Amino acid sequence: MSVLKMKTLTRKLVVAFVMLLLVSSTSHAAFFRPDVRPGYGVTSQGWLSDYCESLRGTNLDTPVFFLDSGKSGASALVLGGTHPRELAGVTSATMLVENCEVKVGRLVVIPCLNVSGMSIPDQNGKVPHFLPIESRSGLRYLPYGDRYVDIQDQGQPDPEKFQHFSGYEIDDGAESRNINRNYPGKKDGTPTAQVAFGVMELIRKEKINFSIDLHESGTPDYFIDRKNGEVSPGSRLAYMLVCNPKALEIGAETVLALEEKGISLKVDQSNPEFRGLSHLEIGNATDCLSFLSETPNPGQDTWREAPDVLFDPDYPLKMRVGICVEVVKSLADIYGETTGKKLVMENVPSYEELQKKDVGAFLN
Repeated sequence: MSVLKMKTLTRKLVVAFVMLLLVSSTSHAAFFRPDVRPGYGVTSQGWLSDYCESLRGTNLDTPVFFLDSGKSGASALVLGGTHPRELAGVTSATMLVENCEVKVGRLVVIPCLNVSGMSIPDQNGKVPHFLPIESRSGLRYLPYGDRYVDIQDQGQPDPEKFQHFSGYEIDDGAESRNINRNYPGKKDGTPTAQVAFGVMELIRKEKINFSIDLHESGTPDYFIDRKNGEVSPGSRLAYMLVCNPKALEIGAETVLALEEKGISLKVDQSNPEFRGLSHLEIGNATDCLSFLSETPNPGQDTWREAPDVLFDPDYPLKMRVGICVEVVKSLADIYGETTGKKLVMENVPSYEELQKKDVGAFLN
């Protein structure tokens, strides 16, 4: 057998072994943990269960990474993977952990808030559970999970309707397993509510000044509705920064700063009628200024038969991650200019660098 064939065979065997490990890790006998490879900027690691003890030893506990300069400044929280199929958020938060070095202030990152949902494939069934990419260390897999906490981890069937603690109701009972409908959480609530409670406790105890929850929506593309045959608009959430009312001024200035970088986002304000969302409840219940961003993910379009969430020509992952990273950087800059409390980050790839080199070039 030639050397080339031996190398090819060896590579295939390694890939098969890695996939076996990844798939087996999703069983409840061994809890799923995201593949995050901390860089030099990480000064310590904790767990969400440090803020909500009942999560310890479950498939809902998740790593929390601290990048602390040791110099006084702003403390920020970046949340990825509230909905694990919203790939750009998970990837962007992971990229920060693996590259960023904080020189002033402190950055706290949870790359995948919903590890339970990441442990299972997206129930839409259109995107594989694990997506291969080439990274700095070779072949690596990005998990593409489900929107909801796994019903096995919730430990009870979905109610007919989901009722938020405030009394606000949602007709779809599965939303009881949506972390971003369960804020501000509840210490003795469902496992999903406990995750939200853990985030709130982290924000309070770590004195977080501003937070950004990285999400993805459907694309803004028009499509033909299969039910009525009419042309319908795509997601209105695409390319949006949602701000708690008390954070609206900084959010608007951030959008203007992004425009100067060639990134166009819409700015919106939390609607107090829709309860349980991070950008509303975090800002209302704490001193933290809370934001949520939305990038357009073709995997979120119900009308697409075989969405390419990595290399779609109009919405590639590198473009979406580039936007997320620039949102974090611009928020930090504007917050510092407005309050005098700075968060200075280095070794974070720019939008332009990501478009040129792609995502894998900045993953360990």
